[in-house]
Amino acid sequence: MKIMPARTYEELCELKQSGKITWLQFVEMSEHADDFHEWCEDHGVEPDDNYAELFLEETETRMSLGQEDQDIYEKLQREEL
Repeated sequence: MKIMPARTYEELCELKQSGKITWLQFVEMSEHADDFHEWCEDHGVEPDDNYAELFLEETETRMSLGQEDQDIYEKLQREEL
């Protein structure tokens, strides 16, 4: 795995919005790179753009809801299936 220096969230957003990087590059250049690769292993998937975007969405949800709220959300999601 290629180690890249972490960039600020704002820098990464600018690069992504300008089309200079993909979602996968966004994650791998962020402080969440190791967490993303662990997430991929846990889910049995290979890192790619789609999974990187999904990981970021889940990470944002967890951060905005807080872990306790996230646990409630996941329980409700399981019940709806």
